[in-house]
Amino acid sequence: MDDQTGMELARAYVVIQRYNNRYSPEVALMRGTIFPDLYFPYHERGSTSNE
Repeated sequence: MDDQTGMELARAYVVIQRYNNRYSPEVALMRGTIFPDLYFPYHERGSTSNE
């Protein structure tokens, strides 16, 4: 709590998550994460490129 105002400024809430699946190190480096559940590639609308 802030001593001057008596108000709480922030509170963190972190959900416990279980990550059972993992990418191999080679795939993880290419995708930027070791956890498949966190991999959400950006695709531009109307884009037909697979790069």
